[in-house]
Amino acid sequence: MYDQRVTIRDAVRQIENGDYLLPAIQREIVWERDQITDLFDSVLQGYPIGTFLYWDIHEENWDEYTMYGFIKNYITSTKWIETDAQTRNSKVKPDGAGDLKLILDGQQRLSSFYIGLKGTYTYKESYKWYRNRSSWTKSRLYLNLSSDPRAKAEEGGDRNTRYEFEFLSAEKYDDALVRQDGDWWFRAGAILNYPDTIDLRDYIERKTAELDIEDEGAFGQNLRDLRLAVHDQKYITYFEEQKQDIDRVLEIFIRTNDGGTQLSKSDLLLSIAQANWQEYDAREELTTFVDHLNTQLPMTNSYGKDFLLKSSLVLADLPVRYRVSQFKRENVAKMEAQWPEIRRAIEEAATLVNYFGIGGQTLLSRNAVIPIAYYFKQTGLTAEKLRRDESNRVQTKRDIKRWFITSLLHGTFSGSADSVLNRIREVLKQESSETFPMAAIEAEIADLGKMTGFNEEMIDNVLEYTKGGSRTFLTLTLLYDQVDFGSIQYHQDHIFPSSLLDESHLLDEGFDRDTAEAFDAQADRLANLQLLTGRENEAKQDTPFEEWLESRDKSFYDRHLIPTDPETHRIENFDRFLRQRSDLIRNELQSVLGPIKD
Repeated sequence: MYDQRVTIRDAVRQIENGDYLLPAIQREIVWERDQITDLFDSVLQGYPIGTFLYWDIHEENWDEYTMYGFIKNYITSTKWIETDAQTRNSKVKPDGAGDLKLILDGQQRLSSFYIGLKGTYTYKESYKWYRNRSSWTKSRLYLNLSSDPRAKAEEGGDRNTRYEFEFLSAEKYDDALVRQDGDWWFRAGAILNYPDTIDLRDYIERKTAELDIEDEGAFGQNLRDLRLAVHDQKYITYFEEQKQDIDRVLEIFIRTNDGGTQLSKSDLLLSIAQANWQEYDAREELTTFVDHLNTQLPMTNSYGKDFLLKSSLVLADLPVRYRVSQFKRENVAKMEAQWPEIRRAIEEAATLVNYFGIGGQTLLSRNAVIPIAYYFKQTGLTAEKLRRDESNRVQTKRDIKRWFITSLLHGTFSGSADSVLNRIREVLKQESSETFPMAAIEAEIADLGKMTGFNEEMIDNVLEYTKGGSRTFLTLTLLYDQVDFGSIQYHQDHIFPSSLLDESHLLDEGFDRDTAEAFDAQADRLANLQLLTGRENEAKQDTPFEEWLESRDKSFYDRHLIPTDPETHRIENFDRFLRQRSDLIRNELQSVLGPIKD
C-alpha cells in the first residue's frame, strides 16, 4: 500500500468516467443531507476528511467480481414514486479503458462529492405521505454567497459550520446563481466551470457589478474558497491495495469500515456473503427481496437487510448471536444452499402476519416474524393454506396468531432477542407435526423470566397503556376491522377531550378535587382512546363527547366500542365510561385472540 493525493475535481471526474467503481461488498449510500453539507463545509474550512482506501484491481480479474457505479441522482427511497433517481447503485461492466479502482473505504464521502457537484438529492418532506409525488423534493446543493464565512462560528452547537450549504428545490431553482430570501445562492457544481482563478475573478467582478450585492466581500470569498477546495487542494488522500486476494481485501474492508456511519454486523455479513456466494448475487437477492416484502405483499411493510440476514442465520441453523469472525465460507455457503427455502419461508411468514392485520406501522418487533418463518420452513406449509380455514389447520392458525400478537404486546423480543430465538428454534426443531407448539414455546420463554400468554394479567397491563405508545397503537388496531393501518394516517384520539379532563378545568366547572385529579390522571388511558383519521380528528377537536355523539350514527358505537348507556357519555360519569369501555375492549380482544387463559 502507498498513499496518493488527488483533488475533489479529479475524483469526481474519475467517478464520471467510470474509473472509480464500488465492489459488491459495499453497501448503498446512507448519508443524510446535513452530513453532505457538513462535508463540504469541512473542506472549505480546510479540515482533514480522513483517508480513503482503493483496490487497484487488475484487468484480468475484472470479470471475476461484481461491480457497481456511483449514484449521481439520489433518492432516499424509490418504493413509492416513478423517478429516474436511484436509491441503490447499478451494476456496471468496466469498459476496458482507464485505471480502474474499487473503493473500499470512502464511498459515502465520494458519493457526497459526486451528488453535491454533479447530481441531485431527492427526499421526502416530513409528515407527508410516501405515495404522493408532491411529498418528494428533488434538490441541488447550493452555497449561500451572502453569508460571511469569516464570521465567528456559532458556539453551543455540535456542527460549528461556517459555510452555509443547503439543498434547494430543483423545481424552484435551476440557475447557477439564484436569489432566495434576499440572499444570493450559488449552485456548488457550477464551480467546476471555473478551474482557473482568473476566470472566477472575472465572474465575481461581472456579477457584483450587475447585481445589487450588499456584501461583495462575502460574495467573492465564498466563491474563491469553494474553487480552492474543489480544484486546488488535494483533499482525497488514499491508500491503494495492490494484491488481488479477495479474502485479504475483505479483511481490510471489515477492519477499516468501523468509523463514520458504522457498518452493522449485518452489513459485514452481507459483504462476506457477497464475496463467497457462488450461485446467487447476495446483494441483488437481498435488496430486491426487501423491496418485494415491503411493496408486493397484502400490506405495506418495513423490512430491511438486517431482518433478512438475521432470519437466514436462524433458518439455516447457524449461531444467532454472532461475530463476524465466525462467518467463514462454510457458514455463508450453508446459507446460500438453503436460500430458496429460506426466502420462501420468510415470504410466507410475512404474508401470514399481514393476514393477521399487522404491517409496517404495527409490527413492533420484526424478530417475532422469524419463528413463524422457521415453522414454515420446517413444515412446508404456506400462508394461503392456513388462511383457508381448513378444519385441520384452524387451531394452528389461531395458535400462531395468539402467540404472535401476545409476543408483540408483551415485548417478548426486547432485551434478549437472541436467547428467545435460540429457545424457540429448539422447540420447533423437536416438533414433528404441522401443529404450532404454542404451549411449549411459551414455557421456554417463561423460563427466561418473560411474560407469556393471553391472561388476566396481560389484559390489565394492556388497559394501562396510554396515548402515544407503539403498543397502544397496536392494541387499538386490534379493535377495528380496518386491515392496513399503513395506507391511511390514523391518530390516537381522546374520546373525552383531554382539555376538558384537565384538573384545573374540572375544578372551574365545580368538580371536587379528588374527582378532578382522578379524571385528569386517567385521560390518556387506553379506554379513553380511539383511532380517527386526521380529518375526523380535526373536525372533532375539543368538542364535548356527549355533543360529538349527536352527529354520529349507530355504526360509530359499534366501530369504536362505545358504551351505549347515554349516562356514560356525560363527563361527570367519565369513570363509569372507562369501566364499561374497558369491558368492551376486554371482550373484543378475546374475540381476536381467543379466551383468556386461567
